[in-house]
Amino acid sequence: MVAWLAMPGFRVLEVDSSAPDVVVRVETTVDRLACPGCGALARSKGRRWVTVRDLPWGERPVTLRWWKRLGECVEPACAVVTWTEQRPEFLLAGHVLTLRACRWAAARVAAVEATPASLARQLGVSWSTIWSAVLCHGLVDESRSAVDVGFDETVMSPARHGRWRRFITAAVDLGSGRIIDVFDGRAAGDLQGWLAGQPEEWVASIDTVCTDLHSSYRSALRRSTLTATTMVVDPFHVVRAANDAVTKCRARVQRGVNGHRGRKNDPLYTARTLLLIGAERLDQRGWERFGQALDAGDPDGELLDVWAGKELVRDIYLTDNPNEAAQRFERALAWCSDDDAPRELATIALMLRKWRTEILAHHTTGVSNGRVEAANLTIKQVKRSGRGFRNLDNYRHRILLASHQPRHAPQVTRHRARPRPIA
Repeated sequence: MVAWLAMPGFRVLEVDSSAPDVVVRVETTVDRLACPGCGALARSKGRRWVTVRDLPWGERPVTLRWWKRLGECVEPACAVVTWTEQRPEFLLAGHVLTLRACRWAAARVAAVEATPASLARQLGVSWSTIWSAVLCHGLVDESRSAVDVGFDETVMSPARHGRWRRFITAAVDLGSGRIIDVFDGRAAGDLQGWLAGQPEEWVASIDTVCTDLHSSYRSALRRSTLTATTMVVDPFHVVRAANDAVTKCRARVQRGVNGHRGRKNDPLYTARTLLLIGAERLDQRGWERFGQALDAGDPDGELLDVWAGKELVRDIYLTDNPNEAAQRFERALAWCSDDDAPRELATIALMLRKWRTEILAHHTTGVSNGRVEAANLTIKQVKRSGRGFRNLDNYRHRILLASHQPRHAPQVTRHRARPRPIA
């Protein structure tokens, strides 16, 4: 226990482990006190106990009792009269936790390994004490340097009786994957207000902005000072919109053919996953199942047309050449804009016309929202760890703490293999 304490300038007087809390009594190793004002040797005025919380010892909380010296200055001209000895490198005046306990608590909260509530129970202090330590020692670098930024929304609070769902938007650095900031809402006015509050030099330096198929973000960017910034729509969301059209067409066709929603033995329902796989990834067996399902469940060929439109949309992203991508885009738009096309293809055509510039901008910039989706995972981990949040400021600080943690590959401890038993 003495070796575990490891506090330079202190000596352990007693360790009492009989109670549920381990009580450690310590004192400083100095023999004489010097006045903090004039530096003269002081007169002793006795001692008093100061009780604080320290790092836990295993699973047991530790109560640290410091036998503090009291001093009195003997110089009449000194402004300092009496004082209590202090060790600011170990414990700040008036604090309940030692500095190393504060840093330990802030590090655990930042790594999403614990919550302030669980740490408060473990250390035997209040929630506000732990949260004050997190705010003081869990510092986040909020400087702005990203030139490629992505935006995406997540749900902060679910819908309840008399309350709509509450959304937050995360701004992510597409280069490093770190979350730049989190703000309330996902409407155009929310993004405009956030941009207006950012440093003008940084906003002017943004080259590319990547979002999903959310019109409010595009509307806010067009109305803001980022009119010269290149906006890109994420390829994943474009392809997913085409896949959703295939799913909706399949459900509509099988209801018309079978008179009910998809069931286990319905041909189109059994091929629901197969319809979403890229054509270049289907093997011989996959093509056979694909043809059998359409022959049995798609008499008018509507699903086949929508599936072909989905593949044409995917073909846009199967090339890195901007000119070839533009040609493939026109081919997909022409297929989906046919007058006799199913209604789901009309939806894809509307999306292609609306987001034409942003879709083709991916081939000139090469950016996507992959790092933004990864940042959303961090946000959801923080949300799950706290079982939901009501205070946006606390939620934002926890998210930024978790996002700014250094990424290190875990070190694997190698053990010798056990010898096999001799038969």
